[in-house]
Amino acid sequence: METQVKRIIPSIYTSDGQFSQTESRQYILDYNEAMSRAIALQDQGADELIIMDVTTIAEKRRNLGRFLKDLANNLNIPFTFGGGVHSVQDVTDILKMGVRKVYVNSAAVRDPSLINRITSEYGTESLMVAIDTKQTFGKWKVFLNGGKSRTEIDLLNWIEMSQVRGASEILVSTISRHSTEPADILEILKKVRENCHVPLLVSVGARTEDDFSQTLQYTGADGIVSGHFFLSPDHNIHQLKQALRADGILVSESRPPEEVISTVEMPDNEIEAEGNQDEDELSLMRETPSEKKSIFSSLLKRKDKEKTAPPPAEDEEELI
Repeated sequence: METQVKRIIPSIYTSDGQFSQTESRQYILDYNEAMSRAIALQDQGADELIIMDVTTIAEKRRNLGRFLKDLANNLNIPFTFGGGVHSVQDVTDILKMGVRKVYVNSAAVRDPSLINRITSEYGTESLMVAIDTKQTFGKWKVFLNGGKSRTEIDLLNWIEMSQVRGASEILVSTISRHSTEPADILEILKKVRENCHVPLLVSVGARTEDDFSQTLQYTGADGIVSGHFFLSPDHNIHQLKQALRADGILVSESRPPEEVISTVEMPDNEIEAEGNQDEDELSLMRETPSEKKSIFSSLLKRKDKEKTAPPPAEDEEELI
């Protein structure tokens, strides 16, 4: 039985004044829906929230300040904000809105001293370092710009440097999962946990409750960040935590959705209305719970398995 409470952390994306639970901006929420969704996730039992800004042009960040302030006034759980954080002044502006912690990603890779400057000004507890990583030629490298730009920086080396410079928490997101064996993902995250001396969060594109359970148990991660999983009407935090408890994983209390008045329902025709969605994502949303397959169902059974499918294009990959 796990003795440490594991965290379930839904994510909400914001871009150009719109909101979504996927980076590709599908399943768009308006302002009130996004607020209601955040409150509903809290009331169901989310331990934290992560707000990820993927706005490409700073001037288009409509409603962002108001949204963060309203979250701070309405949520009792902590939430972290990141995206477009390039300076200490950015952190100052964000913390003034009621945010407790910010995360940095590409900007810190380009200028590692940014970590030192932020933690020197606001303390280590104010900063999380987020890392996008992908296995290339057998090596796990750090990627920038939402996973589109590869560096030659080794994942474990960057994690060590981030901790030395003052990161109080690490979030590792694996990308291009379709071209990477699930067992390889779990193995590297286990190594990350062994080399990480601060809380470790991971994002692995979990599709099923078993994915959450296997990831937490095998890697030792402190929590899982997910957005897409909670889009399905068949998934909710209460049900997920019940399944994790049944597997011997210690999690915090939760409430069934029917007891949460502020839950936002997704329209029945939303999938058909989005004509530009990735086919894999569409098929996942159409599957019944019994048809959904765990991405880790072949855990540690891939040693002799040859990869037959070509890897997807970089710009088709979604971070979750």
